[in-house]
Amino acid sequence: MEYFGVFNQVLTLFLLVCAGYAARRSGVIDDAMTTGTCRFLVNCALPALIISSMMVPFSADLLSACGGMLVITGIFYGVSLVIALLLPLLIRAPLAEQGTYAFLLLFSNTGFMGFPVVQTIFGDEGLFYAAIFNLPFNLLVFSVGIILLTRHRGGDEGRFDPVILLNPGIIAVLIGFLIFVIPISLPVAVSGAVTALGSVTTPLSMIVIGAMLARIEPSEIFAGWRVYVVSGARLLLLPLVVWAVLSPFIHDPYLLGIPVVMAAMPAAANAAILAEEYRADTQLASQGVFISTLFCTLTIPFVAVLLV
Repeated sequence: MEYFGVFNQVLTLFLLVCAGYAARRSGVIDDAMTTGTCRFLVNCALPALIISSMMVPFSADLLSACGGMLVITGIFYGVSLVIALLLPLLIRAPLAEQGTYAFLLLFSNTGFMGFPVVQTIFGDEGLFYAAIFNLPFNLLVFSVGIILLTRHRGGDEGRFDPVILLNPGIIAVLIGFLIFVIPISLPVAVSGAVTALGSVTTPLSMIVIGAMLARIEPSEIFAGWRVYVVSGARLLLLPLVVWAVLSPFIHDPYLLGIPVVMAAMPAAANAAILAEEYRADTQLASQGVFISTLFCTLTIPFVAVLLV
């Protein structure tokens, strides 16, 4: 494994966040453009990325591999959910912030940052397993994730509108699964367009997060001790717990190593993007993504060296 290869992948994405911050501060982009770009990401680019990641040839071996990894992913999210719900209570987070902290803990940047890091560590074969691992993420982030972000939102506290589950993210998962299982061969031009549209998600998301951070006063970006505790748990506690739970039973380097590496990713960029789209705490979500992405330049290579 190349330590500096992992470091450079992480640093590249962090620099894109800095570029977005500078663009907003200098007036190159404004709040209206940031909000509009968020809507584009949630409703167009992210769904395209989900569908393109599932456009792979169907085979029995592939289906079997999917089953094993999906079981492990279920364990992964079960463990993560317990920590995500308990830690905000332990640090006595205000009620309005608990859902955002839970989202930051439960969902890591598996797609935007996880894929290039896994490819650096495990190669192309590892990337295939990572794509399987990421399938439940797309379903959960657009269902459980939205519920967490909106459950204590201002006057909507305690209310849940099931209509939010009928969103482009979940629809994209269903379409992608049908394309994989039936299977459906899309015309070259269509598949190329979907792949190209999805490919803009990673850089554009990082830039938008930086633009969102520019709304916050510089003195407040690093303010508040709870976000550091949550970021530390996100980057170090969760991968260690996942490794401790899985390692006694799983010895395959892909089935063990990939969940651990994915758990070591910073908070999902979707936190800030979905918070903006669904009128949740965008400032706290952006701050959590920024802080965890900042420190992951050190922690991801550290976890990879120790656990993989």
